Amino acid sequence: MKPIIVRLGFVPSYRWSYTDWVDQMRRESLAAFAQVPGVEIVCPQPAPDGKTVDPLLGLTAHGCVNTLDEAEAVAATFRRERVDGLILSPLDFGDERSAVKVAEQMGLPVLLFATKEPPANNDAMLSRVSDSYCGNLSMAAGLHRRKIPFQYAGLFFPNEPELRAAVADFAGAVAVVKGLRNARIGQVGVRPSAFETVAFDEIALARKFGQNVIPAELSDLVDQAQRITADDPRVLAAVAKARAEAATITVAEDYLVNSARLEVALADFWQRNRLSAMAIQCWPSIGKLMKVSLCALYGRMTDAAMLTACETDVLGAVSMLVSYQSALGASVPHFIDWTIQHRDHPNRLLAWHCGNGPTSLAADSSKVALRSRNNMSGTLPVEENDAMAGLFQFQVKPGRVTLCRLAEYDGQWKMLIAGGEIIPSDETLGGTWSWVEVNDHARLYRTLVEEGFIHHASMIHGDQRAALLQACKFLDIQPVWVD
Repeated sequence: MKPIIVRLGFVPSYRWSYTDWVDQMRRESLAAFAQVPGVEIVCPQPAPDGKTVDPLLGLTAHGCVNTLDEAEAVAATFRRERVDGLILSPLDFGDERSAVKVAEQMGLPVLLFATKEPPANNDAMLSRVSDSYCGNLSMAAGLHRRKIPFQYAGLFFPNEPELRAAVADFAGAVAVVKGLRNARIGQVGVRPSAFETVAFDEIALARKFGQNVIPAELSDLVDQAQRITADDPRVLAAVAKARAEAATITVAEDYLVNSARLEVALADFWQRNRLSAMAIQCWPSIGKLMKVSLCALYGRMTDAAMLTACETDVLGAVSMLVSYQSALGASVPHFIDWTIQHRDHPNRLLAWHCGNGPTSLAADSSKVALRSRNNMSGTLPVEENDAMAGLFQFQVKPGRVTLCRLAEYDGQWKMLIAGGEIIPSDETLGGTWSWVEVNDHARLYRTLVEEGFIHHASMIHGDQRAALLQACKFLDIQPVWVD
């Protein structure tokens, strides 16, 4: 897994003069942001002479934004530093024009929070030290006037844990936006003939996210794979890795070599085209061409952050990208099929697929098996030239999970967002699987049906619902949230 780093530009704002209180709030805010995993902060720095504004050096008079000139300089600094999102904050009343000008020029996701008020001054007027409660409304109104979407975090003293949590959720949302815009999605082969469900509109992806679909003919990649020799160091390394990942192997040596050859060819396709996610034709052609099943290969590639969806489901691959980005690379997704409802527990569903789960998600690594579809019990003799060989078999580890799925109809985009809990089971099932308990299965299933979400989804460990809701706001996607 590769951790994802999000660069956030901090716009600390003050109104009349740079006071000790403003200085304290700036310093404490930066200290709080530094504690959020996966976040790098870019912030204007105070000029040594207390007045210079220099976009090349990232300087403003006091390391804040107070004037339109400072706003334009900070925006230039942020562009050069390639920030991915913005945090705006009135440290006292704030200067709405200059803070909002930065957001206006950058066109990035915005998080707004205001610092809480300290006690009033001990003077005859009991005057306010900060006035951020009032000024925050002005800054928010400025964003609204310019139709800049933003997430309001709340009123905080910077050292409060709620602020760090809000920044963490925002970072996940920013990562989704960053990951989807201009992504390259690989499409290897054609969809299964009966699966109209995975059809998609390539132009809709281009218009919405600026994405490019990079197609490849399956037979061309097979030809490339077959030209790679069995003693190629890349093949030997892939075979060794496959052996190390599975405690039990009931497939023949020819599968391990052929699968490794194909893995090398697909990894080359990924790297050559700088892909973000990929969907591949699983069946039936690959079994005829190379005498392998691709399921376990998908798991190995996804574990290496080469996110791979089954059955040429391109929007499924994009959904995996959404999951992975929202988790900042802390976990990898399992590309699942909504399979069956539990007979005894009506709020549990089987999140399953044929054998594509990354082994990093296994509940018990000692029980990971590499099987043939024709021999999921492992009791039959191992056969060479078995076109069904190559499926992982294991139960996915327990814990909180978030499920998501993108859909597009007539140019309108929507995203299913649902939470659940993987419940451990003592069953032995084929493929890679877990029983997921949700609050209201009937409502979830009705939503899938009535909103047109298909039988595939992306599932990832952790609770990314807040990040996904924010990402929908920034990307103008309709969230379909089932709690």
